[in-house]
Amino acid sequence: MDSNNQALIPGPEFQAKPGLVGTFTLGLAVWGREIQRIVTGQAKRHEVRQLEARLREEMAVLARMDGSGQATPGPERDLCLRQIEMLKAEIARLRREEEATEPRSQT
Repeated sequence: MDSNNQALIPGPEFQAKPGLVGTFTLGLAVWGREIQRIVTGQAKRHEVRQLEARLREEMAVLARMDGSGQATPGPERDLCLRQIEMLKAEIARLRREEEATEPRSQT
């Protein structure tokens, strides 16, 4: 075979086993992805807790409005109801995201 044909014919690919540096680099990459996944999950759980606290505050405000005899719908009550609905929807969305990204346990 001449040298022109050798370039056209694929030869067996040589894959060297990763050495110490390659294994260490791969381990660091895996570790970094796992740390990122854990930190992201913790941040989302923290956000859910914050939203739940805000939801409890809004529910308390609504209860005070209803308890004070202000049963007629007003702009403050409407705003409070919209805030409650928005917070409930956001909490549900974050929980769905968390369930979708959590790894499944093998039991």
